[in-house]
Amino acid sequence: MGIFNVENIEIFSLILFFISFFGLITSKNVIKSIIFVMLIQTSVIMFWLKLGIEGNPTPIPPIIYDPVLLENIEYIADPLPQALTLTAIIIGFAVIAIVITMFNTLDRQYGTADWKKLEEAEGN
Repeated sequence: MGIFNVENIEIFSLILFFISFFGLITSKNVIKSIIFVMLIQTSVIMFWLKLGIEGNPTPIPPIIYDPVLLENIEYIADPLPQALTLTAIIIGFAVIAIVITMFNTLDRQYGTADWKKLEEAEGN
């Protein structure tokens, strides 16, 4: 198995989170900041999905229609990380759409994507 199998996705998502967080802090460009926020969101979603199948080699979807599955309840995937993931995707999409709209307005008004130039143009 390669480095990106299910067992290593926790480590990969944590590394991606901290690299993206560092990039967000040190970024001087608005577009790069937006991309780093999207990468942070992706890493959190990957981590939640991994928590949903933790200790379960072959998770079964949490739709119980067979009485035999009730006897093997430990094999059913946890639905909470799935619900949190779906909610995070929808909220993240809305937030990124609003941020891109705000950036578009800033770019048309000031003509730059640099944080320093935007602060200077705003007068702070």
